[in-house]
Amino acid sequence: MPVRFVVRLTPSFLRDLEALPRAIQANVLEAIKRLESDPTGPPPKIKKLKGKGIGQWRIEARPYRVRYDIVGSDVVLYRSTILRY
Repeated sequence: MPVRFVVRLTPSFLRDLEALPRAIQANVLEAIKRLESDPTGPPPKIKKLKGKGIGQWRIEARPYRVRYDIVGSDVVLYRSTILRY
């Protein structure tokens, strides 16, 4: 049986999410559902961050990116930021 991860939301992530338009909120929520089953792949939507420490990742939910850490079987969401082109 595959490992299930528990997605945890930090207060800063919730503030970021609530500030987004409803349509974008739906995109972000759909993207983070994927993290429950596979928080490490596949690219390009999910990417390991370099030089940021152990366990730091990001998932893309256009036009936003969500930064998160993997700690054991927990996926901790931190920030939602807009993509810069």
